Amino acid sequence: MKRSLFILTSCFVFILAGILSYQAWSYSCKFQRYKLAYTSELNFESSLLDVTDYLNSNEWKSTQAKSKETWKKAYRAKHSAIDFCLGLGGLIFVYLFLFGYLFRRKKTSLSQLGFVILNSSLICLTAGILLPFIELGAFMKDLNIDLGIGIAKKFEGKIYFFYQSKTVLQLVETLFTNGNWIVGVSIFLFSVVLPFSKLILFYTFLYSQKISQNHRLLKIASYMGKYSMADIFVAASFLAFLSFNNLNVGIQTESTTLPGLYFFLAYCLISIGTYYVIKKNKLVNLD
Repeated sequence: MKRSLFILTSCFVFILAGILSYQAWSYSCKFQRYKLAYTSELNFESSLLDVTDYLNSNEWKSTQAKSKETWKKAYRAKHSAIDFCLGLGGLIFVYLFLFGYLFRRKKTSLSQLGFVILNSSLICLTAGILLPFIELGAFMKDLNIDLGIGIAKKFEGKIYFFYQSKTVLQLVETLFTNGNWIVGVSIFLFSVVLPFSKLILFYTFLYSQKISQNHRLLKIASYMGKYSMADIFVAASFLAFLSFNNLNVGIQTESTTLPGLYFFLAYCLISIGTYYVIKKNKLVNLD
């Protein structure tokens, strides 16, 4: 493929990916705000300390009705975000498939295919970091409170004890705020700094013939990939998903993986291809 056409195609993909990513991020932020507002309205502490909930039987029903409207907004925002994420995923798939097909037909070079893989990895990594990756909640249904002085109340439906929905950057910010500097710096380094550094290094290898002859730099990039937070990140997410379902008896939980996790996984899988493209192209002899 001609260089000018390749550049135009890649720019078009980046622009469209940017629009889809921004919309997905925007609706994800709305979802987080609405879902947090929903769980706050049904929060255990605020309901337990609200005297009107005990004196007026309709007060809790009014709170539930109000929270239901907030939940509908959160639901719509979440599914809008998922729709844009599916669009972004479809764009990346078509981009990779198209150039893979053109490469098989010898219509494009291996170096251009390498750039396509890197571009796709960069898009997935950015989306994986900016979009929420997991949400956790703990609640009880039909909670009965008896104060022992003739005052009792049954809170029908869900009442929440805990809810969190985080992106990688929000998680790092929370760790820093709580003083967990070592964990926060580690996650930021291995989930953000090293992956981006590895992609930049691979871009440099494909772009510069001079640098591509440096065996040591490519091996450094390979080691950086091995020590990325991919396996630990995924393992930690699913451990949190599983362990959260083993809280105290009587407390129910909800744990849902969100699009950010899947885009980060996609980055991990797609970025592996660049290393083998460089090796197959014999830019560097690694054997």
